[in-house]
Amino acid sequence: MQLSYSALSTQKDCPRCFWLDRNKKLGRPQGIKSGVPGAVDNILKDGLEQYRGSLPPILAADLRLEGFVLYAGTDLPKMRHWKSNPYKMKDEKGNIIVGAFDDLLHHPGADTYAYLDYKTTGKEPSQEFGERYYQSQCDIYTRFLLLGGKKVASFGVLLFFWPVSNGNGSVDFKTMPIFLTPNPDNAEVLFKKAIECLEGPIPDASNDCEYCGRHNALNLNGF
Repeated sequence: MQLSYSALSTQKDCPRCFWLDRNKKLGRPQGIKSGVPGAVDNILKDGLEQYRGSLPPILAADLRLEGFVLYAGTDLPKMRHWKSNPYKMKDEKGNIIVGAFDDLLHHPGADTYAYLDYKTTGKEPSQEFGERYYQSQCDIYTRFLLLGGKKVASFGVLLFFWPVSNGNGSVDFKTMPIFLTPNPDNAEVLFKKAIECLEGPIPDASNDCEYCGRHNALNLNGF
């Protein structure tokens, strides 16, 4: 079984939806999505490439990142694609979690690495928001690095971008880093819990999941 971080996110959100998606290929319905967020995300990421081997100003100003730079290793392109990324998790049954890095921070003097991910959102984020929605991602990707023999920092970083009006009828973007404390052991717990869910019977519907009502309407309780 090959899983991704996004699949594990579904498991945390609703085990029943996760089970149906992986075991019965009944994924959550996908509505029409705007291409704007993805396009903006790519533009902002491309703009950061000029700082490769150094730091963009918003990160360089943070004393917690003294000595760190944007990782410039030749293996970064592979790490940015889940199919070629050499860093992954595998259990004794051969189940695998794969993923792709947005970026890495590297401290050349200490040869230490930190997870770095770029996020676009509609408004200024809070520390609570970052921890609630992205802590598990930080845990899993930090675990990837440890399994790959990397020495890791005591933090991971989310670099958020959000739109603001410039007063002239067009849009500017503000940016802010949010630091997370990775818990790599939690990645193993999430992995094990996900596999146990898939190997067991279909979980009960969740009262908090809008998709479970749709599945119940299709009379899926016979699985």
